[in-house]
Formats: sequence, structure tokens, C-alpha cells
Amino acid sequence: MSTASVRVAADRSAQLTVGDAVSEHPDLGAAMAQLVQAAKAAGEDITAQIHDGQAVRTITIESGGRISAAPPTEPAPGAAADPATGPGAQAGSAARLGAAGPSAPRAPSAAGVPSAPGAPSAASEAPAQSRAEPAAGQESAYPVGTPFSGPAEPTRASARASKRSARRAERAQRSAPARRDGPGAGRAKRGALPQLRGLTMPGIVLAILLVGALAAYFVPTIIGAPGTGAPQSISAASSQAQQSEIRVEDSSEPVPGYAEEPAWQAKVESTASVTATARGVLVIDEQKLRVLDPRSGDQRYGGSLDGRLDFAVDTTIDGRKALLWRTGRHAQALFDGTSAPVDYTLPAGARLSSAGSSVLVKTGNSLSTFTGDGMRNIPTPPAGSTPMALDDDRLISAEFRGPLISTDIATGQTTRIALEKPEEGLEIIRWVSAGHGKVVTLWGQPGASTNSGHRIQLVVSEAETGMIASTVSTSTDAVGEASWVRGQNYEYAVIGPYLFNMRSGLLVRDGSEADVRFSEPRGTLTPVTVDGAACLLSGSTAYRTQTNLLAVTGGAPGYAIVRQGSDRVVGYPEQG
Repeated sequence: MSTASVRVAADRSAQLTVGDAVSEHPDLGAAMAQLVQAAKAAGEDITAQIHDGQAVRTITIESGGRISAAPPTEPAPGAAADPATGPGAQAGSAARLGAAGPSAPRAPSAAGVPSAPGAPSAASEAPAQSRAEPAAGQESAYPVGTPFSGPAEPTRASARASKRSARRAERAQRSAPARRDGPGAGRAKRGALPQLRGLTMPGIVLAILLVGALAAYFVPTIIGAPGTGAPQSISAASSQAQQSEIRVEDSSEPVPGYAEEPAWQAKVESTASVTATARGVLVIDEQKLRVLDPRSGDQRYGGSLDGRLDFAVDTTIDGRKALLWRTGRHAQALFDGTSAPVDYTLPAGARLSSAGSSVLVKTGNSLSTFTGDGMRNIPTPPAGSTPMALDDDRLISAEFRGPLISTDIATGQTTRIALEKPEEGLEIIRWVSAGHGKVVTLWGQPGASTNSGHRIQLVVSEAETGMIASTVSTSTDAVGEASWVRGQNYEYAVIGPYLFNMRSGLLVRDGSEADVRFSEPRGTLTPVTVDGAACLLSGSTAYRTQTNLLAVTGGAPGYAIVRQGSDRVVGYPEQG
């Protein structure tokens, strides 16, 4: 069983000594809370003596945190020994003074020399000086301070020690007239309870309950609690413990969660190239293009190409869903419910970005987008900012150090949005991506870069408010220069070893601790490689399969589009 002592000063501050460790606390309740934590951490009971003026109380803190009164002990005749004069106090003083050098020789103990009644002994006063003041010849040593706040100013430490010594001397003088010489002078009456200056067992228990209540009230505010909307922060080193482990199994269906037999199939040339999205299957053979309906396999459009297919994406144009593709300086959009695409001629040197829900066209310093019958110019963002994505009628851009800028492309009105910091002292080292209501950034300490090897924060924020949706503690080696790869249907996205839900911004799967490599997600299915085996990840299960999954459509039921062999494309309906 360990022992401890608590000394309560006149200002109600408390000094706690446990073994060789000495700590200062603002009140008795804080010291008792520390003792309870120490007992729980050590897994053993602690017997503590509480000194409050002339009153001494002995209690026991059990390993489970329960506090009970210890059997009363009878003080020895004469002045009671000060616990702070023992070896523990000297060791504690040395620990708190740190590397201040060897202490000056201490005065001989007066324990064996009778002292006048009521006068403080040398043994009770010397330790008070050694705990707070540097010994003679140590004025140049660094002053006393706590391990967390750093060294305090020497003048403050000396003044505090002087006030404490003066208070003790004053208490001793006040108590002198009440003492009597004689055999029973230093002995309390048997069976009588010591007089406690406001200190009782109910008071101690009440103090502990008060500390616990304060902790229960403030801790959720500080670290976040379910339902409070606090940012989700997940350490890359511990995320596997928070997630269920990936199970690897064999699949009984060609595509997990879909029927064993296809609902439709379409023949394709063995030399054809096939690309699929949730809105269409593009079959290209030489310079011929066919677009198949992914829900039935029927041909929606057939035509010729004037170049190589460079770009195909599901997008929104003037509020309507469409499949858009590009060949050279030409683009075509096939709107839902139509069989003939709308043709567009692109400016020379145009670059297309599908980062947002609408396609952004960049030509030099000019910006434009597609409409139902042509193209329209859109306002450029303020000078010094870079356009990143177009979400419907909002252009998302940013300056490198922030803030985020949202521009209404109809009116040109801009809104500046400050991104919430994942931690004080961090700054943006890279804007990864934006669009579909989210902004992805990397944050690090000043001096960190995308390839510096530092620990960094991968942050997914809400584009509308700048609030954090989730953070992942990771390294530049993992994501410093990785791309944010959006999956089909914009359900999931991949960056490095991390799989995110695009709608919520939350981390779905951390593959950094295992040999797991993600590819572009198809709806809620993600092609992965686990220990060298090709699988399709669904939830927490990776199904071994050699299926060439091209796309997954939305709707009810959805369809999994698969190229089967070299001459067929088939569609499996979703089960249930």
C-alpha cells in the first residue's frame, strides 16, 4: 500500500506528496482527484494524511476510487513530525528544482532537541524553504516551475515561499497560548475526534464529487461527443482499432450483392474499347462510337469520332443530368431521356475539370461551362485566387493561405469562407481538391511540405461553411502528392491508403496499416488488392473475384456493368 500526504495552506491551496513526487494544486478537491487517479493507475490502495492547520486526518483511497476513513492513529507526544521533512520531501524538492546543482548543506535536525512549546522547530521550517527557494549560492539557477508551464520567474517563487513561511509562523504563534506543558500536552483525548478546520469526510467526498461533475460537464465540450457535431479526428496509427478488420472471402456471385445471372447482355467487337459510367456504356471500335443504356443494354446513340476519346463523365448541365464526352476540340453531351447529343466546340487549349458537379472549362485566364445549347462565360475569381471546381452555380476557388472563396456565377457576388483549423499552429500546405460540397486540404507545421516527411493532417471540410467534416492524422509519405480520386456515382473517393464517403466526408476505410490498395470506387463497391489478391470491397468484406467491373448504376434496382470475355458486356441487377 502506498502512502501520501496533503498539506492545506491558509489560502486553501494544497501540496500533494506521493512517494518522491511533489505537486501543487489550487485546492483540496484537485489534490484528492489526483490521488484518486493515482490509485486507479497504480491498481493499489493509497493511505493519505491530510494536514489542515493543526488538524490531521488519515484516509484510504482504494484502487477502485472509493474514499474511506482510515483507523485513527494517536499522535506521538510533542510536536507531530512534518511529513515534508522525510526523504520524500528532499527528493521532491530536488526533482522540482531540476538541474539547479547540489543543495547547500542542511542544518542539523532539531528532532532530538527539546523546543519551547509553540515554537516552530527547525525540522518543520527548513523543508519549507527547500521546497520553494533555491539554496544559498544558487541564485543563478533556473527558477522553479511546473513541467507544463515551464520555469516561473524567480521573484514569484521567492515571494510565494516567504508568504508561506510567514503564514506557518503566524499559525504557530496563535496556537502557543492554548498549549499546556505536562505529560498530556501533546496527546489528544482518547475517543475524541480531532478538530478539523472545515475539513470533514463529507467535505472531502463532496469535493471529489464536485471535481467529477465538472469533468463530466467540460470534457465533452473539449474533446467532442456524439451528436455535438465535433470534428471526427482519426489517427492513422489507431484507425484499424476503430474499424472492423477486413475479411477476405470468396464470392458466390460474379459481383457481390448482385444477381448470379445477368439481366441483359450486348455483343461488342473483340477489338473494341469499352468505358462505362452510371449513365452510359461507351463502346469504341476504330472511329465508331456506340452509347448503350446501362439499365437495359439498348443502344441510345451511335455515331463517329473525329479523334481519340479523351474524357467521359457524368455531370449536370443547367440542372439536367447528362453524359459528357470529349474528343479533341469537340465535346458532346447526351442528356437523360434523349437519343441525340448536343455538340460543343471547345476553345483552343481548353482544359476540362470534372471536380465539381458541373464541368469547368479553363482557357488561359478565362472560365466557362456548358449549357443546354452552347457554352457560357463565367466570372473569374478575385486576383490571387485559383479556381478549383464548379458546383452547379457556385465557383469554388481559394488563395493558398485561405480563405475559400465562393462565387455566384450568375451575379458575380463572392463569399469568403474561413476553413476551420484542425489544430492551432497548423497551416495549409496543399489544396488537394474541391467539389461536390467538400474541400480537401493538407495541414502541417510551418516548414512542412508535401514531401518533407512530416506528420500532417488530411482534412475534409464543408465547402459551404468551412467546418471540418473529418480529419486523419497521417504523413506526407502517404498522401503528400496523392490525388483525390472520385468514384462513380460520387459515393466514395480514394486518396492514398484512405477511402472516404463523399457525401458525409467521413473516413470509411484506412488501408495504411495493412497491405490494402484501393482503386477507383464503383458506387459503393471498391476494387482493392489485399495481400496481392484482386478483390471487390463491400463493407468490411473483400470478395476475391476476377470480374472486370466497369461501373455500377444508381436507382432501384442498380446494375453492375461487367465486360465478360472479349465480346460481351452484361448487366447484373442488384439483389433485394
